[in-house]
Amino acid sequence: MRGKRFAALKLLLLPACLLGAGLAAAEDTPPVPAPSQGLPAAIVVFDASHSMGDKLGDKVKLDTARTELGKAVTQYSDQVSLGLIAFGHRQKSNCADAEVLAKPGALNAGNYENLLGGIKAKGQAPIVAAISDAVSLVASDEPLDVVLIADGGDTCDADICVTADALKQTSKGLRIHVVALGDKAEDLKPLNCAATATGGKFVSATNAGEFEKGLAAVLDTIANPPIANEAMAAADTMTTQGAPMGAPAETSVQRALPPPKPEPIVPVTVSFKARITEIGPQLQKGITWRVYDSKAGTDGQYRLISTHRESAPSASLLPGEYLVNVAYGLSNLTKKIKVEKEEIDETFVLNTGGLALRAVQPDGQPCTEGSVRFDILSDEEDQFGKRETILADAKPRTAIRLNAGAYHIVSLYGNANANVGVDVTVEPGRITEATIKHSGAKITFRLVQTAGGEALANTKWKILTSAGDTVKSNAGALPTHILAAGSYAVVAEYGGLSYTRKFSIDPGDDQQIEVVVANGPTSPEALSALLDPPEAPPPGASTLAGDGPPKFNGFKPADPNAPLINPGTLFRPSSRR
Repeated sequence: MRGKRFAALKLLLLPACLLGAGLAAAEDTPPVPAPSQGLPAAIVVFDASHSMGDKLGDKVKLDTARTELGKAVTQYSDQVSLGLIAFGHRQKSNCADAEVLAKPGALNAGNYENLLGGIKAKGQAPIVAAISDAVSLVASDEPLDVVLIADGGDTCDADICVTADALKQTSKGLRIHVVALGDKAEDLKPLNCAATATGGKFVSATNAGEFEKGLAAVLDTIANPPIANEAMAAADTMTTQGAPMGAPAETSVQRALPPPKPEPIVPVTVSFKARITEIGPQLQKGITWRVYDSKAGTDGQYRLISTHRESAPSASLLPGEYLVNVAYGLSNLTKKIKVEKEEIDETFVLNTGGLALRAVQPDGQPCTEGSVRFDILSDEEDQFGKRETILADAKPRTAIRLNAGAYHIVSLYGNANANVGVDVTVEPGRITEATIKHSGAKITFRLVQTAGGEALANTKWKILTSAGDTVKSNAGALPTHILAAGSYAVVAEYGGLSYTRKFSIDPGDDQQIEVVVANGPTSPEALSALLDPPEAPPPGASTLAGDGPPKFNGFKPADPNAPLINPGTLFRPSSRR
């Protein structure tokens, strides 16, 4: 972990880099005065060490820092005289690997991409050496702001805290600001004291959005410095001298006191854990945590800050409000948390239950493997009678994790209209087993020249309800479908002619429906009555459209506006621990 070795040299007033790499850089690049245009001078010290090649969220840290710094250079180069130093980018293990890429005033939108565009995360993190090089670029009596962009402490056994104190003693106008990029608070702690010791600003970021805001806050501070103490003192002396006799007046000493050091913005460690129920055990696997910004953006979406798949993760978050979602299967819970200065431990109670589904035929035998589909829908309907789909094509005999509550299950047997809808209730901490009893039957169709003959190929089929609605269309010699119990008509088209038959299905009554060519084709009027029947009169007022001669055996008159005989039952709902 970066930054843990610096304590060994705590007693050194100046680290070795001040006498080595930093001094060498100073000799090669002599100090220059503050820019002539009068803009405040700031040098960006950019971390390109090996760890910056790691991902933070779904982006590489180096890419995030490089992209956001480029935006900032474009925005602030006319307000701040910017310079640039990179470290850790040339050799895999070199504690003197700090390079001055641009002196103050030389970094701008025109050359930024060339300076940092080809840099890759490679070596050590000689932060102290790089800061020392930055200070050497400006005369000691001139004000200077150093903006350190890093993801952890110095890896070259140099003490950042001691160095910052020593540099502040020799350069009174020095401020070191830190924009830390990382989600582990312990990695960022070594950087905080550099800002505190010099009156700089410390911010940390766990994603590109936070980094952009933090860097902008630092550059705004540099671009808008407070009134110099000397000017304030001179103004106060004039005020005191010109005050009426006996009138109280502030002294210049009172007004010239340095402003208080800004309180650093430090990330806070937030720990999460989840339970199935209030008194249930803590979940140990299969959990996904997502942390979002608490406010939606202009597109109405909540920005994802981080994702964690550990059972009990810890996240480093800046003070503020967040939305945290935990998902366990299809069970999930979202709640708002408020992060302040103290570490917090959040427990989420999911109230998760399980649902196991199976389907049986009318005789109680299980439906064949792969012939049944289950869809889990919400219990509530919208104004159009639609329900939200929670899970489509749920696997049978598998415990599906869901939030406790009521659900509507739709089960389809086969690929036609043998569907059943039932309501179930899932209880927290229990598995609810629902067995759905289907009333459909397997029906095979054949067109033959004479009764009992061979099925004719190249036949087109259309299966209709008693109300004329098409259930299924198909082609072939022996199409087979599972149909719900009820009344139907079938139309077989062969050789440019149509042949029809009406039939009925009882629950579980598998059968073959034979249409005989020798019985003669259906007349255009009778066919039209089947395919496009007139609106039905009130129940019992007349017979069905298309009701005909005895050759349509087995057709049972019924109300065409009524649903098919498909009651569907929850055969054995139960709950068990």
